[in-house]
Amino acid sequence: MSELSDFDMFHIEQNDKSPTNIEIDNLSLQAYRIFIELDNILKELGIKVGVGIIDTLIHGYNIEKEKIKAKDWADYVSRLTLETKPIIEEFKGISAEINQVQKQIEENEALTETFEMLSNISVDLETIRNLKRFYGLFSIVSSKDLKEIMKSIPNDIVVPLSLTPNKSAILIATAALETERINKVLRSYEIRMFEIPDKLPQNPFEAIKVIRKDLDIQKGRLLELNKIVDNMLKKSQSKILSSREGAEMAYNVLISIKKTGDFKRFAIINGYFPTTYLKEFEKRFGKWIFFTKDVKNHEKRENVLKSNEELDRLKLLNSNENQDDIIATELKEKKIEYSESSIPTLIKNKSFIRAFENITLNQGPPKHGEIDPTPIITVTFPIFYGLMFGDLGHGLILTLFGLLLYKRGYDSLKQWGIMLTVAGISAATVGLVIGEVFGFEIRSIIPGFQHPILELLERSNGETSFSTTGVSTILTIAILIGVAHLMIGFIIDVYKGIMEQEYVEVLISKLPTLIMYIAGIIFALAFIGVGYRLAGLLSEQKPTPLIGIPISLSLTISVPLMLISSIIIMFGKPVAIIMKKEPKESLAMATVMGLVEVLIRIVEFLANTVSYSRLGVLLLVHASLLLVLNRAVSLPLFISIPMLIVFNVLIIALEGLIVYIQDLRLHLYEWFTKFYEGTGISFKKIKPTTTYLDIDWETTD
Repeated sequence: MSELSDFDMFHIEQNDKSPTNIEIDNLSLQAYRIFIELDNILKELGIKVGVGIIDTLIHGYNIEKEKIKAKDWADYVSRLTLETKPIIEEFKGISAEINQVQKQIEENEALTETFEMLSNISVDLETIRNLKRFYGLFSIVSSKDLKEIMKSIPNDIVVPLSLTPNKSAILIATAALETERINKVLRSYEIRMFEIPDKLPQNPFEAIKVIRKDLDIQKGRLLELNKIVDNMLKKSQSKILSSREGAEMAYNVLISIKKTGDFKRFAIINGYFPTTYLKEFEKRFGKWIFFTKDVKNHEKRENVLKSNEELDRLKLLNSNENQDDIIATELKEKKIEYSESSIPTLIKNKSFIRAFENITLNQGPPKHGEIDPTPIITVTFPIFYGLMFGDLGHGLILTLFGLLLYKRGYDSLKQWGIMLTVAGISAATVGLVIGEVFGFEIRSIIPGFQHPILELLERSNGETSFSTTGVSTILTIAILIGVAHLMIGFIIDVYKGIMEQEYVEVLISKLPTLIMYIAGIIFALAFIGVGYRLAGLLSEQKPTPLIGIPISLSLTISVPLMLISSIIIMFGKPVAIIMKKEPKESLAMATVMGLVEVLIRIVEFLANTVSYSRLGVLLLVHASLLLVLNRAVSLPLFISIPMLIVFNVLIIALEGLIVYIQDLRLHLYEWFTKFYEGTGISFKKIKPTTTYLDIDWETTD
C-alpha cells in the first residue's frame, strides 16, 4: 500500500464480498482513535482546521507542510502514535484540570451570589441544627410566597428579612414535636433548609470571605493554565494539525483496502489507473503478480486500466513476514470482469479549464465514456455572467477580487479566482459595449470615449430612461445565444449516441429532436419576419431575419422537417419494436408515449429557449438598481459618497450571487438536461491532497 500511495494515481475498487483483513482493520481503528483525540483537542481549544477565506486574503496562504518519512502505513501509524501520545496526554491532563477549576469557579460564583444576599446576616446554622428541644430552619424564599407561608404556620415563630425585591430570608422556630408539620407545609412551597457546605464556616458572613478568597485563587490558577495552553499551542499547534490530517488520511486509506480477498497470506487489490502510467506501474510493481486489462474510453479522455489480481490456486513456496516478495506457483489467470458503471472517470483539464469543473460536478461527474462539458462551460459561463452583470466598474472590481483570490489563495480559492476574474472581464467588456460604469455614462467620466456600440440607456435633459431599441436588441441577443447553446446540447446528444453505438435511439429520438428544434427556429424567424402574422407566410418573399432566404422558402423547409421529425418521434419506437431493434412492449403504449414525447418536446423547446431571456432581463435589473442608486449624487457629498460606496458593494455581492445562481441554472437545467447524465464515479486517488503534511515513503529494494 505504501507503493500504491506513492504511485498515487490509483483508484481502489472495494470488494465488499471478501472478508475484512483483521490486521488492516485494527490499524485503521488505531489511526481513527488518534484522529478523534486530536480533533477533540482542536475543538476544545476552538482552533479551526484549514485556513479561512478572510485570513487568506489578509495574510496570504503560506502553510509549510511537515515532511514525514515512513516505510509503510503500519510504520506511519506506529510513528504517529508515538509522536502524538505525549501531546494528547499533556493536553488531556491540562484540559481535565481546566474543567475542574472552571467547575469550582462556577460553584463558588453561585455561592457568592447567594451569600452576598446574606452578607449582613450573622446566623450560625450549626447552632440552629443542633437545637434539641426546638426545631429551627433558615431558608431563602420567594418574596411573593412569604405572606402565604406565614399564614400557613400562624402559631410558629417566623422572622422574615427582605434581601432583594424578589428574595427574602426566613427564620422559622417551633417546638421539636412540630418538625414534621412544618416540613410538610414548607415542602408544598418547595422550600428546603439553607445549607452551607461543610468545608465552609457555617456563618454566612464568614463563609463569603472564604469563598471570595478561594475564587481569587481559582481564577489565578485558570489564568496560569490558559498561559500553559497558549505556550503549548505555539509549540505544538502545527504538529497537532498535521498529525490530525495524517491520522484521518491513514484511516481513509486503510479502510479502502481492508477487504483484501479470501487468502490468508496473500492480498488481492483491485483498482484502476490511467494508461499513461502503465510503464511506471509495471516498473514499480513488477516484483508482485498483477494483471491489467484496457478499458475502452472516449478518445478525448485518458484511458483507464483496471489492475486485478485473481488467483485460482496458490501454493506458497517461500514467504516471510518481513519480506515483500512472495513466490507463487500454479498460477492461472482468469478473465478480468468489470462493470461499466463501476469504471471511474479521470477528467484531465488544463488549470484554466479546471476552474470551471465545479459547475459540471454540481450535476455529477461524467460517467465512463461520457463527454466532459467543462471546456464548453469555460466559454459559455463567463459570457452568460458578463451579459447579466454588465458594467465596466463592477466588472473591474470583480476582476480585481478574482485576481486577489488567485494571488493569495490556496488551490480551491485559486480556481474561484480564475472563474471570477474571467467573469469580471466579461462583465467589464459588456459594460464597455453598453457604455456604463457604476451606472453612469462612461462618456461623462472618461472624456473622449466614443458612443457606445449598444445604447441601453438614453439620457437627455437630465432624464434617464431605457432605450426601446437597446432593450429589444439585448433580449434578441439573449434568445439567440440560448438557441445556439441548446443546439450545441442537442448536437452533443446525437454525437454521444453515436459514440455509445445507440444507433436506433439516435435515429428515432435524438436526431429527430435536433432537426425538429432547428426547423422550429427557422419557422419562428419566418413568423417574426412577416410581423407575427400567419397570413402571407407562404407567399412572402422578404428575407428571413438572420438567415436571409425568402420567408416562403423558410416555411417550405421548416414545416415538412417539423412534421417528419414529429412522426419519427411518435412512431419510431413502435417500428423499432416490430423490427426487433427495441425490447418488446405494447405497440399502442409506445405510440401514445411517442405522441406525449412530441408534445413535451414542443413545450420544452419554447420554455427552454425563452428561459434564456433572463440574460437580458438581469442586465436590465442591474442597470435599474444602479440608476436608482445614482440619484444619491444629488445629496450632500458626506452622505452621497458613503452611500454610493456601501450600496455598490451590496449590489456587487448580492446581485453577483443571484447572477451566478441564474447562470448555474441555465447550464444545469436548460442545457445539461439535453445530453448530460453526470452519474459517473470520480477517479479518487489513494492519497488525497493534503494541507499540513507530506509523507515520503522510504523505498526498499
